[in-house]
Amino acid sequence: MDELLKDWIGTIAVLIYLLYPLLKRLFGRRKERRKRKAPASSPLPTEEQAPAGPRQPEPASTRPRPPPTLEPIVEAPERPEVEIARSTQDAAGRLRSQATSLLERAEADPRLARLIPALRDDLLVGLQAIDASLRGQPSMSTVLDDAARLEALSELFRYMGSMADQRTRPSGSMLGDADKMADACYRPVLEFARSHGLDLQTSTPIVVTGNWPLSIAPRFAATRIAPLRVPRDFGRSVWLWPAIAHEVAHDFYYSVDHLEAGVHESLGLPSRVAAPRDDSEIDPVWLRALYGAWLVEVFADVTGTLMLGPAYVETMRRAFRNPDAPHQTAAVFTNGGWIDEHPPRRLRLYMATRVLRRLGRHLEGSDLWERWEAEHAGIAFYFLPLAGRWVGLSDDAMHGVADSVVDALLERTWPELANYGLLSIPGFPYLHAEHAEVERLEARLARGETVDADVRWIMAAAVLAADAQPSSHDRILEAALRSIIGVGEERRSAPVAKARRAAPGNIADALVASVRDPEAIREAIILGAALRPYDRPRWR
Repeated sequence: MDELLKDWIGTIAVLIYLLYPLLKRLFGRRKERRKRKAPASSPLPTEEQAPAGPRQPEPASTRPRPPPTLEPIVEAPERPEVEIARSTQDAAGRLRSQATSLLERAEADPRLARLIPALRDDLLVGLQAIDASLRGQPSMSTVLDDAARLEALSELFRYMGSMADQRTRPSGSMLGDADKMADACYRPVLEFARSHGLDLQTSTPIVVTGNWPLSIAPRFAATRIAPLRVPRDFGRSVWLWPAIAHEVAHDFYYSVDHLEAGVHESLGLPSRVAAPRDDSEIDPVWLRALYGAWLVEVFADVTGTLMLGPAYVETMRRAFRNPDAPHQTAAVFTNGGWIDEHPPRRLRLYMATRVLRRLGRHLEGSDLWERWEAEHAGIAFYFLPLAGRWVGLSDDAMHGVADSVVDALLERTWPELANYGLLSIPGFPYLHAEHAEVERLEARLARGETVDADVRWIMAAAVLAADAQPSSHDRILEAALRSIIGVGEERRSAPVAKARRAAPGNIADALVASVRDPEAIREAIILGAALRPYDRPRWR
């Protein structure tokens, strides 16, 4: 019992020895905290509570010092707009470096000269504006706007890089030739706009090839360039070249401020037309309104015919012909309950021949229409889909409205064009002097000779020569392309002409000669393939 008591006493003593300093320190800290809180929380002593004698100040050395308060150092989180602005600036810097390199490359290579204004005035100036906007303390909305603008400029740079790569390939000379054709079609418009103070939103069409139908992109990425997209086999057929005038006309229509709205308003035609639901909606008022849905394409066809005359209409005839299914050329198509923007092909050809007659080319206009009708015999109506069936619209009704619309486009003066009409723009219409020049060039191109003339008349003459001599299509096209000075290229020398054989005296001799001539056999095969009905790329 005594030993057990000694063990307990010893254990208690050890615990007291260990715990006493800790408890003392704990109570001391509580006392100090109460002292620090007393001036703020305790009431002031009254006279009865105050000590009788004066209170001696406590020596400074004996005053307890409060322990220093250490607060953790936490960095303020960065604002999200600052982070986005920094990343946008970095991306803009990288794009600026790449664009500067491409600009230096374009300045040193004449084949890329057309890209210089867009690189310098649109791309690099746009990057400078983004950088200046982000250098301050922009708001979140401003930062997001700048990021969106940078994405658009990045897309523009990628597109221009593809253009540069195409133009520096060995096959890029065709692009230069097509550029010259587009320039020749656009030149009267540009000169007219400069002389009358018109602001064209596009001034530089740039041809680019790809797996797409012929089309143009007006006001591309808010720049003054308009990518003119052509199919990859564009340079192999003379029949496609006049379609450049159609696409340039589209760009002209959209680039002149308020021209599109002004034409619709002046003619009293709507921009969209709903497909009719029953026969009661089809009346003369609706028939005229129908041309409002087609006005974009009608304007382009009228302008293309003004630029190139019969050659343009011959291109239309070959592109639109479909003897195996003639009714399809007279069908009015719809798109999502609305009338499609493309008129029936037969109607487009009719309106183009109407323009030829207004230009004084009556014989050519009548001949082209008769050839079309002979290939598509038995069509005397236009066909409109209505409640699951087709309704016939008479030629007289449709052609009567078409005549009035075409005549109005040709004759009226437009405030948006400084009160000029399309027929009165200098250098624009294909008149008698232009046709005489085309006939002169046609004879020389048919012989495979190189000519020196405006690119418009070279290609117009090539089309008419190939139409007169289909078996000589390749030779005529080669001569026409040799006659065009591509961008940054010297005039290509003409190949040595082959020795000419004497013309056969009769049909039998001609057949024997053609069998002995591999070149004639090849041309016959190509001609057969060219004339076989198929769907060409649809013009925009």
